[in-house]
Amino acid sequence: MSRGDSELSAFSSRLFDLLSTVEAGAVLGLAKSRVRGLGEQLAFACAAMQASEAVAALETSATTHLVVPVVGSPAGHREVALEIPFEGTLFSHVLGGGSTYALTLEPGDELAAPLAPVLEQPPAAAIVVPLHLGDRTVGGVALLSHEGSFGDAQVEMAERFGEVVGLTVEAFFTERMLFELFASCLPELLGKEAATTLPEKLLSYLRTMRVQPVYRTRLELALAVGRIAGRTGAEAKLAARVLEAFEAYIAALEGGAA
Repeated sequence: MSRGDSELSAFSSRLFDLLSTVEAGAVLGLAKSRVRGLGEQLAFACAAMQASEAVAALETSATTHLVVPVVGSPAGHREVALEIPFEGTLFSHVLGGGSTYALTLEPGDELAAPLAPVLEQPPAAAIVVPLHLGDRTVGGVALLSHEGSFGDAQVEMAERFGEVVGLTVEAFFTERMLFELFASCLPELLGKEAATTLPEKLLSYLRTMRVQPVYRTRLELALAVGRIAGRTGAEAKLAARVLEAFEAYIAALEGGAA
């Protein structure tokens, strides 16, 4: 292989790295919207069940603690960044296999203390709902009252609410795992003698997850173009002409120049 071909091959590999990152970035961006969606669900639950605040706490494989990403209230929601222990909190019962339960809380109650940094007021009562991912409990939602206790009807509504939130949490977990993938890949990619293995790792990881096929298709297309362009200068020019023709076709469809 000539020096020019080698440089072209290296360029196409780096280009594919970039395209892989951009496409995965589109998936990663969904994680932010999942947190917002979870917050909106918590806010709705507060309004429907006369709760003062609602907190979601989730497991992640990257930490030995529960992560609280968002807090809801009848007025809306706010994103937070809080870690709380598995033991000694409102969520310990459901994480241990327990079902939805209601309880009253005394001032300064130790079960609610880990949540104090993100709550507007100390709660007087709570309903705690387990969140499931398949057969596994991966966290919980706590509906909190600043004033009084909850009734049986509210507990029943909270159980149904937990099933709905479970769907959002499943998507949240899927996209959170992508962040962990980047954390493991970036040190290798950014090292002085880094090999361009990020695309392969992304493809392997994405294939194990339920992402839309369009993402995988775009990554495979970028890889195909990189392989063709990496052969000789003639193939590189051919790939460029094909892409230019396709771009012109799309522009014409969108009302641009023919």
